[in-house]
Amino acid sequence: MYRFISLLLAFIFVITGCENNSISMVSGETEEQEAQLESEQSPNPQETEIIEEPQTPVKLFELSGAEDLAYSNFQKNFDLSHLKQLEPLSIAKIYVQAGIDEKYNLQYALYTDREELISWSKEEDEAIPKADRGTKEQQLKTFNNIDNGNFIQTSEYEGYIEYNPNPKEGNGKSGFQLVMNKDGIWQVSFMPIQ
Repeated sequence: MYRFISLLLAFIFVITGCENNSISMVSGETEEQEAQLESEQSPNPQETEIIEEPQTPVKLFELSGAEDLAYSNFQKNFDLSHLKQLEPLSIAKIYVQAGIDEKYNLQYALYTDREELISWSKEEDEAIPKADRGTKEQQLKTFNNIDNGNFIQTSEYEGYIEYNPNPKEGNGKSGFQLVMNKDGIWQVSFMPIQ
């Protein structure tokens, strides 16, 4: 066994020694010669121009004066009367802004209060880890261009905003569902993205 280990170590020493002497086992050329061949065959990194496509930053919309006022007032006491005069698109924008601002209790307060459509409780919502809510970048990407969407009412109290979060891609449309409560105020459907 000692003899086997000695032979193995000798073999490793010979291979390592050959590498250190700059002799290539495959071609018989020195490392200097191989490096020179490589530099002749590949373009000079200083001469290579890397062209990157410019990345268009995803910009969040701005809330209008009325939307900003409603956002500010609603977060004080979650009184739905602050949302009474707002259109469905404005409700969606306030919901998205609350998510970007990490005001998850405000987002929850925007969900429908129709008993038959409530999917989870406020306590369950508060237990959702921040990591599971998505990053700001993910939200910006998901809701990109929602402010240019069109509201389509599908029933007396339901509808959705149809929008294209990726207008350069063409027809990748998304939908954001809303529900009108019994007082005529539009609210966000639980799991609004279609």
